[in-house]
Amino acid sequence: MTLTLAWYAPNGKTTVNEQEAWAFLTKTPTKGKVRGQSQEAAQPYTRTVVIGGVEVPIVEGGLHIPTSAAIPTPGERGVGWEAVVTKVGPDDDPALLGRRYLVTNSPAMSHATARRLDVAEVPQ
Repeated sequence: MTLTLAWYAPNGKTTVNEQEAWAFLTKTPTKGKVRGQSQEAAQPYTRTVVIGGVEVPIVEGGLHIPTSAAIPTPGERGVGWEAVVTKVGPDDDPALLGRRYLVTNSPAMSHATARRLDVAEVPQ
């Protein structure tokens, strides 16, 4: 896991420049990795979530974090935690930098080496 993820928990709404926006609490950063899309190519997305009026596919197990990390609260926008890629490793795709992911589900797993979160990428 060579990415650094900043975590944000929703904390209601606020007004920024006369526009309503989500407010977030900063949580402890973690290491992580984004699962490659090649596995998804063989299977069409079966679940979606609407974020900002856009229907976005949910990638099952799309974000991996250490099992020792806090368990993010899953849910729709305004409920689920969000992770932002703030640093990439030397072998990571630099295009991942700044991408934001909404945690939609945190499946329980026994004998896991990493927590595999179901996520949807938040449109920019």
